[in-house]
Amino acid sequence: MIEVKALKPTQHSAPSAEEIYRKAQEEPAPSRWPAALAVIVLAVAAYLRSLTSTQAEPEPGPVDSAATPLPVGEAAPQSDPDETGSFSNDKSDHELGSGAASDPVPGLADFLGIDSPPIDYEQLPLQPFVRETIEFGVDRVSNDNRFTAEGSQTIGGASVSSSPHLVPIEGGGARLPVVVAPFNPVIVVPKPYDPPDRPDPDPVGPQDPTARNRSPRLARSVQLGEIGACQTLLLTAAGLLVGASDADADPLTVRNLQVSSGTIELTEGGWQYRPAAGYYGPVFVSYGVTDGTATVSQVAMLRVVEILELDGTAGDDVLTGTDCADLIRAGDGNDTVDARAGNDILHGGAGDDHIIVGAGNDIVYAGTGNDVVYGGTGMDVLFGGAGNDRLYGEDGDDRLFGEAGDDLLVGGLGNDELSGGDGDDTILGEAGDDAIDGGAGDNELHGGPGNDHIRSGPGDNVISGGPGDDIIATSDGDSEIDGGSGDNVISVGNGLNRVSAAGGNNTVLGGAGVELVQLGAGRDVVRLGGGDDVAKAGAGADLLFGEDGDDTLFGEAGDDRLDGGDGDDTLSGGSGNDVLVGRRGDDLVDVGEGDDRADGGEGNDTLLAGAGDDEVEGGDGDDIIDAGQGDDEIDAGDGDDVVKAGEGDDEVEGGDGDDVIDAGEGDDEVEGGDGDDVMDAGQGDDEVEGGDGDDVIDAGQGDDEIDAGDGDDVVKAGEGDDEVDGGDGDDVVRAGKGDDVVEGGKGNDRLDGGEGCDTVRAGSGDDVVISSPDQHDDCLDGDEGHDTLDLSQTSDGVTVDLTENKAVGIEIGEDTVLDFEALIGGKGNDHFIVGAKGATVTGGEGEDRFEFDVPASADNDLIHQILDLEEGDRIIVKQYQVHSDAEAGGTEIDPFNETYNGTDEDRRPFRFRIEKVGEDDRTFVDVFVAQQDEKDFSIEIYGAHKLYYY
Repeated sequence: MIEVKALKPTQHSAPSAEEIYRKAQEEPAPSRWPAALAVIVLAVAAYLRSLTSTQAEPEPGPVDSAATPLPVGEAAPQSDPDETGSFSNDKSDHELGSGAASDPVPGLADFLGIDSPPIDYEQLPLQPFVRETIEFGVDRVSNDNRFTAEGSQTIGGASVSSSPHLVPIEGGGARLPVVVAPFNPVIVVPKPYDPPDRPDPDPVGPQDPTARNRSPRLARSVQLGEIGACQTLLLTAAGLLVGASDADADPLTVRNLQVSSGTIELTEGGWQYRPAAGYYGPVFVSYGVTDGTATVSQVAMLRVVEILELDGTAGDDVLTGTDCADLIRAGDGNDTVDARAGNDILHGGAGDDHIIVGAGNDIVYAGTGNDVVYGGTGMDVLFGGAGNDRLYGEDGDDRLFGEAGDDLLVGGLGNDELSGGDGDDTILGEAGDDAIDGGAGDNELHGGPGNDHIRSGPGDNVISGGPGDDIIATSDGDSEIDGGSGDNVISVGNGLNRVSAAGGNNTVLGGAGVELVQLGAGRDVVRLGGGDDVAKAGAGADLLFGEDGDDTLFGEAGDDRLDGGDGDDTLSGGSGNDVLVGRRGDDLVDVGEGDDRADGGEGNDTLLAGAGDDEVEGGDGDDIIDAGQGDDEIDAGDGDDVVKAGEGDDEVEGGDGDDVIDAGEGDDEVEGGDGDDVMDAGQGDDEVEGGDGDDVIDAGQGDDEIDAGDGDDVVKAGEGDDEVDGGDGDDVVRAGKGDDVVEGGKGNDRLDGGEGCDTVRAGSGDDVVISSPDQHDDCLDGDEGHDTLDLSQTSDGVTVDLTENKAVGIEIGEDTVLDFEALIGGKGNDHFIVGAKGATVTGGEGEDRFEFDVPASADNDLIHQILDLEEGDRIIVKQYQVHSDAEAGGTEIDPFNETYNGTDEDRRPFRFRIEKVGEDDRTFVDVFVAQQDEKDFSIEIYGAHKLYYY
């Protein structure tokens, strides 16, 4: 029976539980054994005294029935309690023999200080003087591995009966089961104490109307143990009456319940206690224990803890936590732990443990062994410890640390932090923005969906970023990396690495070693570092840097930039407008189709531009350049280069070195630069500049502009109306078909205007100008120097009149000839007319006539030269002809005979003489036609000739 008194506080209440607790805490802590012995002695005395008491107790007053529950917080009016905790107002309750204390004894219960006869202590059913620990059922932290002597299991140190919901508790001579209510509070149900049989020293029982009532007796304060902040506690009258007894066998009831913290509410079966939010510490439940007549004060104490603790054993435990914050130490053995909800801390200890922490932000130290840990929902921190562990973060932003061993880490949903530690680990970040560190070892790391950050230590790793913008970094080792879709940043260490990414704008940073990089569509950036690397960027505007090593880079589709760096690199831009730079080394650069830019850099490079308007720079070294179709700009740079510009309007610069340039079809601009260059401008209206060096230039068809530059150049202008400047040096120029303008420049040049109405100016130097048999009227100017007009290509005979500046013939047309000091005839019967300016004439084949029309004002030291006077040739001076062959029966005068036999020398127009000039003979003809006192001029004929005149 439970009797509930009115719960209305009295005017003078008993000391609060907080005061009792503080007083207990402030007192010093002497040895407990003397106090325990004193308590036992006094308790026995009080008990014996009560048995011999004959005084009548006051009549009990009326009490409220427990069948009518009162509102929470109301208590029946009570008088002020004395220091012993008794609430009785009857003075006889404190007299000797009454069963109560004779006088108030501070700090002791009301049954102490009683006079009593000697007793046999060994015959008394006394409980050991120990602090009780009350546990709270299956919602409390639990361990299935603690067995009593009877073979039953224990939960938190309390004996468990066969019923799954009852936990008997020793206390005050009663075994009290703990019952779990549907809403998870704890119900304390009393179990009557049945003491051993003994003789009743007081034959007067409660049925005797003359017997005196004895007050209820309390063994000690009730210890209710610990609960978590998330739990509620159901207090029953039976539970609060633990340790209480009545000598008269009167039914005991509980009244005036008060708690020091939290709330208490009357409910079915008892009172439900709920902790105050945010409070942790001791809670005192003060109440009165009454038999209906006498009331004594009692205190039950429990503790609200922030963390509930549970310890396993060295065996294989099965441990269950609560929905509160638990501290579970599983200990050694292969344990199975379910921490349930709450922010738990769990130590697995040694052994192969299976751990589930459930909801809440949990911390798990799995310890040594091959452990399996499930984090559940919440932001968990899991440490695998030594061993081959499997850690599952599940939902929430978790932190998983595999530590030593070959571990499996699975992040689950959320932004997780996963660290494998030493060993060959497998880590799966799964969904969320994860941070993964594989540590040292041959690891397999998978970021999963999300923007992941993946790092591995030394070792041969397999890494996949999955969908999302990932950051991946490896250390030394041979790794295989798949960035997945997304904009990834991938950095690899030294070793043989394979890197791929399906798509997105990726950045790849290689180390020393060999990298094989395959990227998909997107704007990728690749720096391969040292080593002989291969990178294929795929579609998109990519940036590839080979750096040190013999690298192979493929830009493929898109506007790419490829930089080979040091080493003998192979660069392929693919389609798109690419920029390729070989830098140092003997590089192969193929920019492919598109408007590309290629730079070979230092080294003997091969550059292929392909179709498109390309910019190609060979750089230093002996380069081979093929620009392909398109309007290309080519700078071969220093070195002996070979350039083929291909079709299109190209700009080609050979640079320093002996270059070979083929500009191809199109209107090209070609500059050979320094060096002995060979240039073919090809078809089109080309501009060609030979630069310094002995160049060979073929402008090809088209109206070309050619500047051979310094050096002994050979120029072929080809068909078209060309403009040619031989520049400095001894040049050979053939303008070809077309109306050409040829400037010999400085040097001893050989100039041929070719077919067409040409204008040729030899420039300074001893030049040779060829009058081609093209039947066109040319203008030929020897300019400064001792210049030669060469008509050796003619066959039908020409007339060259230097006094009239004309050269006329069927084959050559009517040419204007200026400033020539030497004439060379052709194969025909040529006629040369020279005047006051000294001339050197070579007649060539045929019966040539050398006519000297020297005015009287000419210098009498003037000497004309005939280099090949042959039979049939004639020297004409005014009305005289001189020749070397005597005609039979002719009227020729033999000047030699007349010189030696004649007497009238004054009438002789010529004087012949033969002299030695060095080793060669020269025949001189001194002319005295205009005057007799001194010669008019002289004619020097190579060789010794016997001459006649008429």
